[in-house]
Amino acid sequence: MNRFTRIILFLVMVIAAVQMILPKVVSDAVAQGLREMTGSKQVTAKVDKSPALLMLGGKFDRVTAEVSDVKTEKITFRTMNINLTDVDVDIKTLLTGRKLVLQKLGDAAITATLTQEELAAFLNSSVKGVKNAVVSIHSGKVEVSSSLTLGGFARVDVKFEGRIAGDREQQRITFVTDRFLLNNTPVGNIGGSLLTEVPLVDLKKLPFGVNVRDVVMEDGQVIIYTDNRE
Repeated sequence: MNRFTRIILFLVMVIAAVQMILPKVVSDAVAQGLREMTGSKQVTAKVDKSPALLMLGGKFDRVTAEVSDVKTEKITFRTMNINLTDVDVDIKTLLTGRKLVLQKLGDAAITATLTQEELAAFLNSSVKGVKNAVVSIHSGKVEVSSSLTLGGFARVDVKFEGRIAGDREQQRITFVTDRFLLNNTPVGNIGGSLLTEVPLVDLKKLPFGVNVRDVVMEDGQVIIYTDNRE
């Protein structure tokens, strides 16, 4: 084997090693950056670029990630799936500081799951007067049973039915009350405007500039679909 052939084989081996190792290194760095961006401790990420060596330029064809227990300002999502395309990042900051600094982004889509237990925890901690709320989510409807304190001294058992809705203009997700029941009897909104529309998520505070596309209520959970398309 002559010297030229040995050099070629060495280069092929180096390129093959880079092709195998570099995506794992970059994906782990992106996962760490997303942990900081989402406030989650559990993130797995996968970065795609062909050939992989071009990742060192900070340009990725696709970034996908699965995130668990994402804590926003008011509420916690059980899961969040992130899908990004045509991504440019500061590669030096990514590899040395494990921070995800976006320089360019094509399409972004985030699917987030909110469970009925997490919605109940939010109502108990964030809505004044609501105590011991129990939430049941079904297809197209959210039912809440709770104790409500009126005027600071009277406590009554109440039920209200509503839905999780998206507001593209305001870039937010809200719980909207459709029916209010006292002792299983429909009544006026004795809870006041506080229970008519309860803000849950300010999408402007989520990464990647996404807005709501669809909200689907199914047994036990709400699935929120967002993207950055106009």
